[in-house]
Amino acid sequence: MKLLYRHSLTLIVAYLCGCSAFETTRIEPVFDPEASLLPRSSTIAYVKNGIVALAVPLNDVKAADAFAIIIYNGTDHFISLRQKDCWMLDGTGGQTKPIHRSMYTATLGKNYKPTLPPEFKSEVFRWNRSIHIYGDTAALPTEDIEKTRIMPKQKSQFFLYFRTRSIKSSNLRVVVPKIYSEYDQSETTFVFKFRVSKG
Repeated sequence: MKLLYRHSLTLIVAYLCGCSAFETTRIEPVFDPEASLLPRSSTIAYVKNGIVALAVPLNDVKAADAFAIIIYNGTDHFISLRQKDCWMLDGTGGQTKPIHRSMYTATLGKNYKPTLPPEFKSEVFRWNRSIHIYGDTAALPTEDIEKTRIMPKQKSQFFLYFRTRSIKSSNLRVVVPKIYSEYDQSETTFVFKFRVSKG
């Protein structure tokens, strides 16, 4: 009888572990009345102080919480930002910085290339025809970027990779801070709100 009980218990544990192993996790946008949500690509878009900021989760990346960020300068003057100052806040209050470039290969793999969702380009263009997305990938940086300057009516596209924290919280905030106006020295910060769904 004890042997049968142990066997049954082992089967139940194996079944539960098997189910969790096949459970999929997706990072999805959270509704915000100040944002536009592009549902096919799960993109969040904000417009503030003449600057357009978009964030799209890269759900096909399993080794990290990954996001593509596009900043479009709709003003008539230069703006600048520091990519390495971006960070993520999870629902437990934990803060984390992006993975350093020296860790990309160890975390993402030697031949990894970021890819945007196939619907992203057309969906963004329908939402704002000023923003043109050319290609669906971008080269990984070869050095740390201290400062990115964006000319008027131009955009910058980059990728942020964070160590996976999705299992610790169902809420994530990706913060792109202090986009600096070289005209009036103002600073604009964007906070993108996401949730983690499992199923």
